[in-house]
Amino acid sequence: MTDRLLGKVALVTGAASGIGRATATAYAAEGARVVLADLNTERAEQVAETIRADGGHAVAIGVDVTVSALVRRLVERTVAELGSIDVLFHSVADVPFVNTQDARLTELDEQVWDRMIRLFLTGTFLVCKHVGRQMLAQRGGSIVLVATTDALVGVAGLDAYTAAKGGVLALTRSFAAGMAPDGVRVNAICPSFVTTEPQLEWLANSESRALIDRLHLLPIPTPEQIAPLAVYLAADESDAVTGSTFPVDSGYLAFKANLDVMGAMRATEGHR
Repeated sequence: MTDRLLGKVALVTGAASGIGRATATAYAAEGARVVLADLNTERAEQVAETIRADGGHAVAIGVDVTVSALVRRLVERTVAELGSIDVLFHSVADVPFVNTQDARLTELDEQVWDRMIRLFLTGTFLVCKHVGRQMLAQRGGSIVLVATTDALVGVAGLDAYTAAKGGVLALTRSFAAGMAPDGVRVNAICPSFVTTEPQLEWLANSESRALIDRLHLLPIPTPEQIAPLAVYLAADESDAVTGSTFPVDSGYLAFKANLDVMGAMRATEGHR
């Protein structure tokens, strides 16, 4: 263990898997006491047990970030048990829902739109609202939100998801401006395709893997390759950084490809 986050309390949402899991583990390895919040409490507790076995401090708490009262209770319990919230890393996602239900607006089911906005944008609002109030009381803190490169470029067939995540990026800038006088920083990480658990089965298909490889200059990043940036943004060494967006995308944004990603993904699914 090192001490870049020693003495800090970090709340990580979506901590049971993927980027949230990797970041919670990295925060604990850097000395933070970590609360792992997730809808899947059992899986979050498994991650917490692994962190504790490695000498870290971790607590798992169940939460649905789309319910304000549950988010408020999460914040209250975290402060009651650990004394503060110095870092928020918000990474809640439902990858299978996005991959199978999103569509062009003209074909998009309105219930899908509502759930996408509720989960990714309203959920971000609620977590930032309640954690932000605690950080205002402390006069300090770092908030790190997970958006996506798909909110920075057009991606056919992902209209609801990109709208929600585009809202997260706009919120990052405005919230950072509003919170800066009170010592709270707000930044966003924009990953591209990442080898999270929900994607592994799809990546095991050679056609699917070749499709995604064509969109990246470097190998597809792992969750563990996103976590170091999350550590930097949480640590005191990034005290001059706020309102910024950081792509971690293996070159995804660096070149063009004439490819209907979602259409191709679903076509390969149909051939399995």
